[in-house]
Amino acid sequence: MKKIYFCKKNKFATKTLYQFLKRTFKHVKVKRKDCVGKCKMCKHCPFVLIDGEAVKAATTDELYDRISYEMTKQWWAFRKK
Repeated sequence: MKKIYFCKKNKFATKTLYQFLKRTFKHVKVKRKDCVGKCKMCKHCPFVLIDGEAVKAATTDELYDRISYEMTKQWWAFRKK
């Protein structure tokens, strides 16, 4: 996991999740951008871009679970090498 990008214009209270991830996972680059170019998704659900790939969920809690899953998956793939 190299980069997680949040869109500042996302209307689903992802700022709190962003701040939590920034404090908790210091080894991961967590950023907020004005726009990440996923406007249709941005209006309908909370989401992030993880290494350029969109990860979305119905709630911010579910989004956190999906981010954690992606981080764990990538960590295990790295360990197997």
